[in-house]
Amino acid sequence: STDKNASIRFLGKLNGGVPSLGVKVNQDKTRLNYSAPGGAECNNLCRSFFPWCGLLIDTTTCEITLDYERFSGHKAIDTVSVHRLGNEGTNLRKAMKGFVRPRCNQQLLFSSRINSIDRVRLNFYQTLLLCAIKTIHYINSIDIAIKSKKQHNFVYDSVCDTIQYTFLLISSKLKNDFNLSWEDALWLGKHAFFSMLKTKTERHECLTDLFSESRDLQCLNRAELVSITKQAKHLFSLT
Repeated sequence: STDKNASIRFLGKLNGGVPSLGVKVNQDKTRLNYSAPGGAECNNLCRSFFPWCGLLIDTTTCEITLDYERFSGHKAIDTVSVHRLGNEGTNLRKAMKGFVRPRCNQQLLFSSRINSIDRVRLNFYQTLLLCAIKTIHYINSIDIAIKSKKQHNFVYDSVCDTIQYTFLLISSKLKNDFNLSWEDALWLGKHAFFSMLKTKTERHECLTDLFSESRDLQCLNRAELVSITKQAKHLFSLT
């Protein structure tokens, strides 16, 4: 609410609960971005972003982003299951789609009714950043060395397929409420993988080169997209 008094009245109702049913809220889990009795005031982060169900709500614009600090460090790869019993290529493609599917189902992240186009771009880019981290871990964990040009091209094509899958899945759920263009989505997705691969240059040098070349794609919003990539790395560190 933009009305602090209305928010305080709502908080009072929650804290009052329903005595006849023995229902009340847990004050230890109540979060506010202002001082008031009956709720714990958030830390400094909540002055800008308010946490809710794994998402962060911008307290100024009410735009939505994912709380990527939940995936910082090794937490990003804790839930990655690696298949080593054959059909490595098929399993890799399935795994990559599985990495992005949970984010695609969080429609608030990509809704243009709630978010500006820059926020939608940011959320899409960070979705693919997280996918890239998981994918690189998956590739490093299988017992097959990816050295040939054919193998590099397969991984590159799998990434492009995953970017398209992500874009189409979000589009199918939000219809006209998703205003990200395919050209922007493809550029952001490839850049996300390039930025993660270049930190592993010695092991994936040839693969990194493929994504480096792809960044030269013609894109009308290139300057704006580069700004988004810098903001993403500044806002949440995933490595």
